[in-house]
Amino acid sequence: MTPHRTDASASDGSGNPRAGNSRAGAAARHDTITAWLEAEGKVDVVDAAARLGVAQETVRRDLRVMEDAGRLHRVHGGAIPVLPRSTTSWTDHQGRYVELGRALWQRLPREGTLLIGAGAPALGLAEAISADPPAGHGLTVVTNYLDAAIVLSRVQNLAVYNIGGTVSPRSRGQEGDWAITELNRLRTDVSVICPAGISVADGLSDPTPSGAAIAKALTRVGRRVIGLADAGAIGRATFVTFATIEEIDEVSVAGTMTDKQRRPFVDRGVDLTVVPSPD
Repeated sequence: MTPHRTDASASDGSGNPRAGNSRAGAAARHDTITAWLEAEGKVDVVDAAARLGVAQETVRRDLRVMEDAGRLHRVHGGAIPVLPRSTTSWTDHQGRYVELGRALWQRLPREGTLLIGAGAPALGLAEAISADPPAGHGLTVVTNYLDAAIVLSRVQNLAVYNIGGTVSPRSRGQEGDWAITELNRLRTDVSVICPAGISVADGLSDPTPSGAAIAKALTRVGRRVIGLADAGAIGRATFVTFATIEEIDEVSVAGTMTDKQRRPFVDRGVDLTVVPSPD
């Protein structure tokens, strides 16, 4: 007779708890899932059930409870972090993003078309443009980032276009079919994107499928593509890859990078600019 399987607390022999349905067991599973999200950037239901030694429905129930508590974001087949470790807010590093934006703005043309994606580093670029506006009326800026659009709307000499679409509560960027349809109509001189993860081996990535889809479109329409990122994004791979390192022309980083972090970019011949944080 085949024994009936239960989700009793035990160990699977690899250090992973086989936590049961008790409150203490659920809490242990939730902590384990959180640790996996921190280390791996995503959790798959089937894989997590096998590692925890519980039924898949138990994992799905755990993910629902954890999402309700704001600890993760569920996606098809699993979950991702609400905010990946490499994602930081504008207020966290406002000074470094302004310096990053100023350094990039000094290298950008004052005429033509500039496309700016969503992300805290991009807001630094918008602030830099607002503080040092072009003298003429030859620059058109397109963005799917609400915060950047508001800042740039103050600059009289700019023609500013907002893409439209569903607003992401995570990034405050506009995403979805509407935004992608509008982007597919464009061809810009420069596209500036803000990946949550960027590495030579894994390319550029975003923690959500919808964010990755819009970033892919931003990358595709730019004749010149610049990745703008915090140093925390370097060497990381988040949930969904949207471009290879060969699909961008330049990487501009706020903060500091070790020689070990720099080496893969240098060896691949990537145009890399590092802007130290102001102290």
